[in-house]
Amino acid sequence: MNLRDLELFCEVAHLGSFSKAAKAHGMSQPAASEIVKAIEEKLGCELLNRSVRPLELTPEGAVYYDGCRQLLDDYRRLEDRV
Repeated sequence: MNLRDLELFCEVAHLGSFSKAAKAHGMSQPAASEIVKAIEEKLGCELLNRSVRPLELTPEGAVYYDGCRQLLDDYRRLEDRV
């Protein structure tokens, strides 16, 4: 897992769509889905409710999303400081 994977997850959560997030990141929808699935497998829980459209975060997904946003924001601030 890397920062790009976390950015992709956040984009999927924000847009509620693998297809839209994949397009924004210049990749295929199946590739985006695989990345998020790998994150879920590593964490041992589902982050997205895929049975509704637009996609919705699970309770665990909401916690993870908030943490990822904070991490990504901190990283960008660090880059700006350097």
